[in-house]
Amino acid sequence: MIKYRCITNNPIMLDGEFQNIEFIDTDILHLFYCVEQEVCKGYRLLTHPLTGSIRPDITPYKSVLLSECGVELDRESIELIQKAIYYVYRLETNHAKPDWGINERLDFQFVDRDFIRNALAIN
Repeated sequence: MIKYRCITNNPIMLDGEFQNIEFIDTDILHLFYCVEQEVCKGYRLLTHPLTGSIRPDITPYKSVLLSECGVELDRESIELIQKAIYYVYRLETNHAKPDWGINERLDFQFVDRDFIRNALAIN
């Protein structure tokens, strides 16, 4: 299995199932800014920041897997996270965020966790 870091705002990821979880209590846009900082330090995206079919202005949770890239910056990762930031910014400026109840929020947490489970199973 590859060594990874998981940057997330999904509290269910703290349940002990995964290692190397870095929880940030924030919205998706600011989470992506944090991921961008790490990519600029030399980390590479292992998962696309916009994984799944649920738009980031709908779901309040997102987890992103990173791995060390080496000496050179991974240009593809930089481009992907910057495009994701722009996309989320545009969505957030044009759409109000839904006010989800606890059951819906739990559903979004489970969906996000399943994306990470599947990504780690493939890698």
